[in-house]
Amino acid sequence: MLHTYKVLALVIYRDERKLVTTNMVRAKDKKEAKRQVEKKYMKLPDTSEVIINEEVDIIKLV
Repeated sequence: MLHTYKVLALVIYRDERKLVTTNMVRAKDKKEAKRQVEKKYMKLPDTSEVIINEEVDIIKLV
C-alpha cells in the first residue's frame, strides 16, 4: 500500500551552492521515499550530493 511522505532534502551542487527543498512523494516506506527524492535531484546537472536523514527528514502523512 502506498503512503504519502513529506521529504526534506539538502541538495549540494559541485560549485558548493546549497538548496533545501520539501517534496511530497507516494511510496511504500521511508526508504523508497528517500530513493525517489535522491533519484530526482541527482538527475539535475552539477548535483554533487543529496542529503536526507531518514529518521528526521521524512514524515509520513496521514
